[in-house]
Amino acid sequence: DGGGGGGVQLRVVRVYRPIEAMRPLLESHGAWAPRQYLEESEALSILEAHVKRERLAGGGGLWTLDPLLADALYKGEKRADGDGGSSAVPTELGPKEARRRFVKRLECWTRVSGGLLEKALHVQGDEPPRLVLTTEQRRGHHVTLLAELSLYALDPYAAARELQVICGATAKVEEVELKGGSRRRVVAVQGLWDRSVCEWLETRHGLPPLCVENRA
Repeated sequence: DGGGGGGVQLRVVRVYRPIEAMRPLLESHGAWAPRQYLEESEALSILEAHVKRERLAGGGGLWTLDPLLADALYKGEKRADGDGGSSAVPTELGPKEARRRFVKRLECWTRVSGGLLEKALHVQGDEPPRLVLTTEQRRGHHVTLLAELSLYALDPYAAARELQVICGATAKVEEVELKGGSRRRVVAVQGLWDRSVCEWLETRHGLPPLCVENRA
């Protein structure tokens, strides 16, 4: 296959980890697990199930906050009133605000799966790890450099072969020695090819622009 995506492209999605204050609510629904990752729809479905089970949807379109839901939405959060004192946790909340607050309280991560990855990557924050694309001038000639391919289990030698065909330019793998004696393999393509490389990464491997730091 030449180190390609094997027909299974990478999938990058935002996922969430519940915070400790949410644990009692999730445990009451059998939905708590160590180091679990939930997509937004999954997290909200647990919230909706809790409201339905406990019959928290009252008159006037508001949800009553029982102790489990109040903790999930507010426990551990410093809140202040206009006079600088601590303000009380509300006893009711609109569904839209409750959903917004529930998601906001979750710990945001990014999941990358598929492609040649043996198992999914989980990186804290709302951005995935990035390949690094740069250009530089050597002896009067431009060179396009692609680094950090190992993040997505991409073979640099296969990448060099493919890019040589796509760009119609000489491509090779260079080894850069890092601190500590480790080495990083970088694909070097003669010429300015940053756009072509980005297109190849997206169409061949499913790597969206968010996964590439283009410094060219």
